[in-house]
Amino acid sequence: MIAPSPSLFAAVAAAVAAAAGLHAQVGGPNDGVSAEPWWAYRPLARPAVPDVGHDRFVQNDIDRFVLHELRKKGLEPSPPADKAALIRRVTYDLTGLPPTPEAVIAFVADPRDEAYAELVDRLLASPQYGVKWGRHWLDLVRYAETNSFERDSVKPSVWRYRDWVVDALNRDLPYGDFLTHQLAGDEIEGGGVSALVATGFYRLGLWDDEPTEPLQAIYDDYDSIADTTARAMLGISMGCARCHDHKKDPITAKDYYSFLSFFEGVAPYRPAHSGTALAVDHYLRSVAQDGAAADFEKARAQFATDHAARVARAREVAAADYALLSATARVERHGKVRRSLVARYSLERSDATRWIDDIGTNHGKVEGQVVPVEGFGGGSGGRFDGDDAVVLPLLVADSFTITLRLRTTHGGAGRAEDTRWFTGTGLVDGEISGIVRDFGIAWHDDGRVVAGTGDPETFVAGPAGYADGQWHHVAFTRDRDSGRIALYCDGVLVGEAFGSKERLDAPPRLVVGRMQPGGRGFRGELDDLCFHSRVLQASEVFVDAMALPSGLAAADGESIRAIAADAAAHKPPQIETIEVLCARERSAAVEPSYVRIRGDAKSKGERVEPAFPAVLGFAPPTIASKNNGRSSGRRTALAQWITRADNPLTWRVIANRVMQHHMGRGLVRSSNDFGKLGDLPTHPQLLDWLACEVVARGQSLKAMHRLVLTSGTYRQACVPDETKFRLDPLNDTFWRFDRRRLTAEELRDAMLAAAGVINLELGGPSVFPPLPAAVLATASRPEEAWGTATEEQASRRSLYVHIKRSLLEPLLSGFDMADTDSSCPVRYATVQPTQALMLLNGDFSHRTAEQFATRLEAERDGLRAQVERGLWLVTCRTPRADEIDRLCSLASEMRAAHGKSAHQALQRVCLLLLNCNEFLYLD
Repeated sequence: MIAPSPSLFAAVAAAVAAAAGLHAQVGGPNDGVSAEPWWAYRPLARPAVPDVGHDRFVQNDIDRFVLHELRKKGLEPSPPADKAALIRRVTYDLTGLPPTPEAVIAFVADPRDEAYAELVDRLLASPQYGVKWGRHWLDLVRYAETNSFERDSVKPSVWRYRDWVVDALNRDLPYGDFLTHQLAGDEIEGGGVSALVATGFYRLGLWDDEPTEPLQAIYDDYDSIADTTARAMLGISMGCARCHDHKKDPITAKDYYSFLSFFEGVAPYRPAHSGTALAVDHYLRSVAQDGAAADFEKARAQFATDHAARVARAREVAAADYALLSATARVERHGKVRRSLVARYSLERSDATRWIDDIGTNHGKVEGQVVPVEGFGGGSGGRFDGDDAVVLPLLVADSFTITLRLRTTHGGAGRAEDTRWFTGTGLVDGEISGIVRDFGIAWHDDGRVVAGTGDPETFVAGPAGYADGQWHHVAFTRDRDSGRIALYCDGVLVGEAFGSKERLDAPPRLVVGRMQPGGRGFRGELDDLCFHSRVLQASEVFVDAMALPSGLAAADGESIRAIAADAAAHKPPQIETIEVLCARERSAAVEPSYVRIRGDAKSKGERVEPAFPAVLGFAPPTIASKNNGRSSGRRTALAQWITRADNPLTWRVIANRVMQHHMGRGLVRSSNDFGKLGDLPTHPQLLDWLACEVVARGQSLKAMHRLVLTSGTYRQACVPDETKFRLDPLNDTFWRFDRRRLTAEELRDAMLAAAGVINLELGGPSVFPPLPAAVLATASRPEEAWGTATEEQASRRSLYVHIKRSLLEPLLSGFDMADTDSSCPVRYATVQPTQALMLLNGDFSHRTAEQFATRLEAERDGLRAQVERGLWLVTCRTPRADEIDRLCSLASEMRAAHGKSAHQALQRVCLLLLNCNEFLYLD
């Protein structure tokens, strides 16, 4: 590790402490280090607003700072943009869409001074604002919907994070809360599902599906998280210190790994020793919708009441029917039950070493200490403490039924989103690794029973909520002839499926209370375990669950069958859940953190604790566990520091980004790097003033948009001026508004809007618009590489187009969409021949031009009126007569010289309109 020079740190410390002057020289007489490279680490203080006198250019204090710098260089601002250009500019900037011709006409005709401010407010209130500005944030956090590498598998439910970002921005969630939810939403008390979804931020990176070094792959992902957090939220190129001290900024490797340690408690996407298997339960959760738990409890209470009434009625009917039976009939019924009963463990005669089989010699061997407790109905039961088990012989293999009773308040090892029985905690387990003819019953974390058979793997699962401290009856049936498996809870069918028809003879033994391969043990009480060599009928399961004195012998009566059928028709309620891609910590106790020498995960150096970059001078964090001790609380501590009002980086960074996306560039052009390798601010005083305004305005981003957009600086025209250009060719002083090309998403959306087919629906899973065959052919499995969508869904906004890292939508990719492999702070607008070819010859362009022509024919009669309407839609201004004449001549030529129909000629005109520079560029 390279140690920073003492003189460097002395200079930085002095620079940070300096209260005045960006360009002040600091340090001793021999160091000669300028404070400029570390301007961003200085404490944040509101600068005085320059006095520039009265000037028509000045609309708010932003303009005073800008005008002050212009005059220092002998420059003056450009005149205001005309109203048609202004409404087009601000509509794209806030919604990513063009204004309608009707909106342009109304705004241009409105003479009121307040008309523009009202326009800004209307656009900020539009749901499409979140779509436009959500894209900027998703660029920063390297949002994509697949994992990259060879398989490039889909990140399940990742779209919920995208929707959360859009919704949070539309709600104008204070910026500090916006960051906190993403960093530590799962640690927010009462945060609900929304806060959990926000932590999908942690799952957006590249996931290696076959890493050579699994531990290194884990730390590559942690590095991606830490570096993205530092760049997107703080403007620090923290990742440069992963292998050695930062070569330019005062960030040491120790600083880096102290920062990384805030994230080391997050469960990785794969365990270090899991082969190629992803740890689904680490990053995916099935959670109840907000409010669903209360509704579920009400429904469950009503179900319990209704079920109890059916049980009471069944007891009466069964007792009456049984009383009417002759002695011979009773003997026959009991004989039928006994003939199929393979083993029964009532635990009335069991001891510390054996479970006694009440009807035979299939006794079970106790491993550990299964403590005798009061069982169901007052008899004896057995308590398991997680490290106990009972080993039984393989008692059934063909058609069978296994019944038992359980009681617990503890969840198991499995997850609701993964209902394979062998991922849970064993109840009666015959699991053998691999795809073999095995079977088992298990207990999952949300209080549900799951069961299944192997080869092929087939599973059934009951509802959640049975970890309530009450006794519950479980029955699992398997019919070898049909392959049907069924699961019953408290006498009611809760799941069925069809699997193997082979003899399930793979397990050499069965284990009660523990999973065989993983050793995951059940914590709770079990009682009345029975094995039958046949499939019990639904009425028999229902009667057994009720524990009638006459037992299964009472199940043959017609009346009891009717009651059982009625009970089967009333399923227990299911809690409404959604699948969430999110952060989950392994435990509150995080393993010690170390400097990883030269970035090698296996080479541990100095031990470190969670801390902030030393150059900023903040005290170490106070960390307290969260989620009732299930989470370390480290990320909450980090979020609290990042969002402190006196953090000098956070507010400078977001203020700069607001300016960047409205003015075409930030006050700091390198908006992800405020260090020495980045650019100095062109208006440092303005940047600090804006940063202070973010905090002062309640961290409202909409308030900051309103401030920038209503400034005279933003409202300048985009006009050339040779003299000004020579003095300031890069427009560092904002002497005019910089023209920009539409972003990839704006271009595609504007084309759909012009054609009148754009679907402005918000949210939901991403869509798969059609791709050219040549593009699909680049995939290793073209037939599986992409999905399908209806024409309506294919016309949704570009934010909702599926982002597959290995197969990007060609128009978006060709027009410089964000790089999804790392944080993308700035989109660079390239100019390439392939872009022109794509717009002129591409499938999407021709399809959209066809829809555009159809729209014009429906809205206007006659070629001239249609062409005029088309020009309005693409230019957002009043068309000139000569433009209409030229396009009409083109249509006529298409018909006369090339034999095109009137519709085909209009389609070619529309294609030309979609290729116009005035459509592609924004003044």
